[in-house]
Amino acid sequence: MNTLMLKLRAQGRKLGLHHYVYRIRVALGQMSHYEEDFNRALQQGVRQGDVVWDVGANVGVYTAQFCSWVGSTGHVVAFEPNPNPLAEIRRRLPDCTWLTLMDVALGAKEGTASFVADASYSPRSHVQFGGGSEFSSASVIPVKVSTGDAVCESMGRVPNVIKIDVEGFEDDVLLGLKNTLSSPCLRAVFVEVHFQALEDRGRLTAPIEIAKLFKASGFKIKWVDSNHLQAERP
Repeated sequence: MNTLMLKLRAQGRKLGLHHYVYRIRVALGQMSHYEEDFNRALQQGVRQGDVVWDVGANVGVYTAQFCSWVGSTGHVVAFEPNPNPLAEIRRRLPDCTWLTLMDVALGAKEGTASFVADASYSPRSHVQFGGGSEFSSASVIPVKVSTGDAVCESMGRVPNVIKIDVEGFEDDVLLGLKNTLSSPCLRAVFVEVHFQALEDRGRLTAPIEIAKLFKASGFKIKWVDSNHLQAERP
């Protein structure tokens, strides 16, 4: 991944080429397997007894899997600032006593922000620092923003695995985890990279900066697919 590739990818989106690719993938039946490789990589990366963070948990699809994979000797922390999907996780996983739900957004610094919360539980719900909502079913709610490093300090334990899906704020989340990334206890980080959302924020080169941050922290990285990055400590 380099700046030229990012610019070509952005130009392809502007020309609408991603819609043609999507239609071809649907025609070939590939969309039914979307995130299958990512899910497989996650399962291979998580061990029984692990501490796993699900950053951007939404309704808890991955949260439920993490709870199963780590077992009662492990601990899962799900971060979801949208109250509706957070309530859905509580409803779906009432017996998982090793699950902690946190109604905060992780970011680069402590503070508050607005959260665009879609009534349909859309994964497009996201933190917003200004401007209006781009879909009509949304409401805007105030949320607390914390850094991952601060959460680690308050919990007294570094996670072994982190999954991040935050709709274009993945660079902010990782910047708030700088100290945590340097810990040998953290074995792997899995990130969904939202290229268009990052570009819309003026962060076209963020994927390159994310890769550099991982490498500086001692991780080896690879792209599981065109949108999912896996960073593992050798």
